[in-house]
Amino acid sequence: MFPDRGRFMAYASRVMRGLIIDHARNRCAQKRGGQFHITSTSAALEHAVADDRELTLIGEAIDELARIDAPLAEIVDMKFFCGFTFAEIAAMKDISERTVKRQWERARAYLHHKVSSHLEA
Repeated sequence: MFPDRGRFMAYASRVMRGLIIDHARNRCAQKRGGQFHITSTSAALEHAVADDRELTLIGEAIDELARIDAPLAEIVDMKFFCGFTFAEIAAMKDISERTVKRQWERARAYLHHKVSSHLEA
């Protein structure tokens, strides 16, 4: 089904991102009345809601990045959601580690811009 390990890991990274983002969306929905529970608010709960919202925004920004530049989005998935090192990503994609680092920085700058603009709005 997968021609090489790199493509399998890229696919696995996208699946992992999907699971994490879906979990965050479900948590946000439940906290907004998806399941009616009376709870007291605390700083920790408010922080968790912000993290879930940010994670959802990151997921949407990565989806947009994938439409613009799919290889950059793959690197983000592999690094951020699966925790691979730059060396591991470089080996799987058969490119230099320095290239992976440059692409990571480009992707981070794009995602930072997108997420920041949504949070400010």
